[in-house]
Amino acid sequence: MKLNKSKLLETLRRLNDGKTVYQARKAASISVRRVYQIRQIYDEIGEIPEIGKKVGHPIKMIEQWEIEIVKDAYERYRVSADTLERVIDRDYRKHIGHNRIHKILVELGFAKPKEDKDIRKKKWKRYERRHSLTAVHIDRHYFKGKWVCGVEDDASRKLLALIECRHETTEESIKAMEIALMYGRIRQCICDHGSQFVSNLGGDSRFVAFLEKKGIKQIL
Repeated sequence: MKLNKSKLLETLRRLNDGKTVYQARKAASISVRRVYQIRQIYDEIGEIPEIGKKVGHPIKMIEQWEIEIVKDAYERYRVSADTLERVIDRDYRKHIGHNRIHKILVELGFAKPKEDKDIRKKKWKRYERRHSLTAVHIDRHYFKGKWVCGVEDDASRKLLALIECRHETTEESIKAMEIALMYGRIRQCICDHGSQFVSNLGGDSRFVAFLEKKGIKQIL
C-alpha cells in the first residue's frame, strides 16, 4: 500500500499518542523501518514530510573534472561504465558512480542512452546450474597492488582456480581457465565485457579463440 498524506498524518498521530512503532505502522501498512524514517525527518525539520513524486534529493550537476577523468579513462581502456568505476577508483583515487559515468559517456558520444526496456532488467539468478562444470564464472579483482583472477563453478560454487598477477591480461585469464579445466570439461564460461575476455576494438580475441578451441561457449 502506498503512503499518502492522510495515512502519513495518521501514522504520526499514533506516534504522538504514545503508540509503539509497530502499532503506528498498521495505519498505512508500511514497514517499521519506514516509520522510523518518517519520524526522523519529522523530528529534524519540525514539519510533516512531503510524500509523492519529485521530492527526493536534488540532481547533482556533472562537473568538468568528472567529464575529463571519464573521457581519459575510457580512451585508455574502452570498457563499460561499471568497469570504469573501479578503474577510476584505482587510477585516479576518485569515486564516480557507474550510472553517472554512463551519463557522461552518453554526453561524450561513447555510449547510447538506455532504452526503457533496459532500465528494468529481469531478475538475475547468479547460481542456477544443477551440475558442476556446466558453467563457470571468471572475473578479476584489484586488491593491495595485485590483480586476482578467479574461476568459480556455478553449481557447486567451488573455486576452481585463483591466481595473483601484476597486470590483468588475456594470458592470465587463459592460464586461470587452463587450471580450471584440470577438473574436467567445461561447457560454458560466464564473464563480463572486459578487454581480457572480449575484443573491445572489433578485432580478434585470444581468450575467445581459446574457449572456441576447448569447445566452451562464452556467455557475456
